[in-house]
Amino acid sequence: MPQPTILYDFNFKSQDDWNVENDTVMGGESDGLFEITEEGHGLFSGHVSLANDGGFTSILHTLDETVDVSGNRVFTARVQGDGKKYTFRVRGSEDQEYFHQADFPTTGEWETVTIPFADMKAVHHGEPVDVPNFAGGPVYEIQFLIANGQDEDFEIMLNNFCYGQE
Repeated sequence: MPQPTILYDFNFKSQDDWNVENDTVMGGESDGLFEITEEGHGLFSGHVSLANDGGFTSILHTLDETVDVSGNRVFTARVQGDGKKYTFRVRGSEDQEYFHQADFPTTGEWETVTIPFADMKAVHHGEPVDVPNFAGGPVYEIQFLIANGQDEDFEIMLNNFCYGQE
């Protein structure tokens, strides 16, 4: 079986590669932070607040070059979460108005989470979009999001994102 292909690896990268997007853009009060640790991991942490109709925070990265993942079936991410649920999203182009996303749980240990393309539903501002689930194709942006409908502190370490056949 072919080895997964790295989509993004945090080692030797800059935290400037990622933008934090909090619900403050819509009046909320959540506060997400992002940094690259000395060990070369991405650390996404902070507090999700439901105040003022808030409830999410995320980190977003635009790839240096769009990657075509056609012919593959899954994304994988090496993470150490905090036992909470997170969402992984991809967008195919700058002018595509929706993301494909799927949730995944974390255990608190380092683990590789697998996100089948077929499970990634299309959404626009969190609402379903009437297009098919992700079937591969171009990936222009990747995003990690936490939005569990509750006030909570969170912390997840990210090592790399891959795509492959698994």
